[in-house]
Amino acid sequence: MRRYVPAQLLQGRPHVIVDGAPRPGTVCTLSHWPGTPTPEPLWADLSAQIVLRALARPDLVGDADLVSIDHYDEDGVVSLALMVLDGLAEDHGDLLVEAARVGDFGVVAERRAALVAFALGALADAERTPVEALRPGRRPGDWLEVCGVAAAEALALLPSLAAAPEDYEDLWGDEAAAFDAARHALAEGAATIEELPDSDLAVVRVHGEPSDPTLAAASWGGRPLHPAAVHTATACLRVATIRGRHYEVRYRYESWVRLCSRRPRPRVDLSPLAARLSALEPPGATWTFDGAGAITPVLACAPDSTLAPEQFLELVVGSLAELDRGPAAWDPYGTPART
Repeated sequence: MRRYVPAQLLQGRPHVIVDGAPRPGTVCTLSHWPGTPTPEPLWADLSAQIVLRALARPDLVGDADLVSIDHYDEDGVVSLALMVLDGLAEDHGDLLVEAARVGDFGVVAERRAALVAFALGALADAERTPVEALRPGRRPGDWLEVCGVAAAEALALLPSLAAAPEDYEDLWGDEAAAFDAARHALAEGAATIEELPDSDLAVVRVHGEPSDPTLAAASWGGRPLHPAAVHTATACLRVATIRGRHYEVRYRYESWVRLCSRRPRPRVDLSPLAARLSALEPPGATWTFDGAGAITPVLACAPDSTLAPEQFLELVVGSLAELDRGPAAWDPYGTPART
């Protein structure tokens, strides 16, 4: 059986890397990251799915008995656990793949999977984790060390968490409440989603003030609605959000990785749109774009925009139509892997 070794302790020894890019000593990469040398017969949307396929094709993986990850997130730690915990794939593989989907893509097909994902996310969150070594003041300064501690805790937790997610409300409770509130806001009209398929754009309008109790409960991670509520409601991979005069356009994570179930519309560079929008604002208000190669890049204005919402949306849709006729700014199917 394979065993987990934190990335910073590998020291070049032969290993399998999951949900990341190869490192010195990597003999097999099981990852949906762009440009990674995962054997093509194993390709899938999620690294967790790739690992399940790899378990059925040991001839494609090799005999290295060490496994590692170079960051902590739900898909990564689920992939790691499926590789190193005996029987976990057989007992809970399908549920854990769906938990990985919630973590990476924010798409919820099964509530129990969402609870698993939310609990795993809480483990590494400095403000919510029950792990004393990861709390503020004791948390390692190096992210690989944080990853190592959090991953070890997740491996110890996952068998019982997957068997009975409902028993871990202390971990998932806050996030599940925000997710439920966001779904309620969408169902009751406090927020709405309009899809513009020609632009692969979902327009999320949040009505009312942020202080409204319904909307205050629905926010998560600095966004006005929990992203899983939005992403579960629309397949569009470009999301424009309008809340008062705060506007943003964000690319979803699915268009950064090597997605296999469908080919997303390629990302385009929104920097020219940022410049155009900035020119329409008064001095001191500036639009920026994170770059098409960022994992979930955002186009936004600081401070809030002075443009009317429909003017902003018209400029976004027009620019996307023009940019989509040109070259892609990000190609996850041919981009070299980050290291």
